[in-house]
Amino acid sequence: MRAVTATSGQVQLVDRDIPTGNGELITVTSSGICGSDLHLIEAGLSGVILGHEFGGLTEDGRLVAVRPTGECGTCPSCLMHAPSTCPEATTKAHGISQDGGLAEFVRVESSRLFALPPGTDPASVGLVEPLAVVVHGINRLTLHRGQRAVVVGAGSIGLLAAAVLKDRGVDVDIVARHPHQFAAAEQLNITAVEKAGKNYDCSFDAVCTQQSFDQCVSATRPRGSLLEFGMVWSPVALSNNFMMKEINIIPSIYYSHDNEHDDFAEAIDVLHRNHNITNAIVTHRFALEDAEHAFTVAADRKSGAIKVHMFTTL
Repeated sequence: MRAVTATSGQVQLVDRDIPTGNGELITVTSSGICGSDLHLIEAGLSGVILGHEFGGLTEDGRLVAVRPTGECGTCPSCLMHAPSTCPEATTKAHGISQDGGLAEFVRVESSRLFALPPGTDPASVGLVEPLAVVVHGINRLTLHRGQRAVVVGAGSIGLLAAAVLKDRGVDVDIVARHPHQFAAAEQLNITAVEKAGKNYDCSFDAVCTQQSFDQCVSATRPRGSLLEFGMVWSPVALSNNFMMKEINIIPSIYYSHDNEHDDFAEAIDVLHRNHNITNAIVTHRFALEDAEHAFTVAADRKSGAIKVHMFTTL
């Protein structure tokens, strides 16, 4: 089968055997390229089939999204229903520590499969994972309809966060830089601004740099909350402005589930009810054969790309 891997920082298309063993064989339909993929490749990730934002068809023909992360079920994190902080969340993650979805086929534990309801755009399966990341982060807060929020960063995570906040009735602005980001925000009926205002109840850092963190601190009201999405790839320093305002910092990673709620299931529901999200976020579509070019486009912030998806058939 065709598959996409990286060696010495270079993406390449390779031939691999169709996977055997435990789990259900999924015929991948599409897979997204995440910013963390770019960081991991630069850091030396090698050999593993890439892709943790993906979905496809089960052997009986169901269209499913895949939760890529693992969990042991017995550690303190799992027992307190916080599998996102389980040690196996990353060590058994598709596209990071075991083969992912940038391939024609992948084997997945049945517990990681989430069926999409009839009528859902098949191209949206690769958006379920990043949207679940967003849902999990927003669920870490207590936000009410009519409150004000700002999202700093209008990449895919930032735009998805703004879309979910709007879906919940929160008054949200998003700080954008490039024309295509303003255009995507307009498609989602979200207010995009060049500079954040002041005294928001909550801010969302969807960039995770010193500059974006400081923007969030400046924009958040005293004793408001600042949520950090994902990975901080370079150290971020605290400021006296942050201290004087007594802002709450809330980190968020991956997604969680328990007997009452599942972030992946909620993400699917949001996508199913908001058909405009997929068209606004998935700006570029490539075949597996174009993997090298697809990653180049995804890494170029001025290319007009928000989310690049790769399809096994186009």
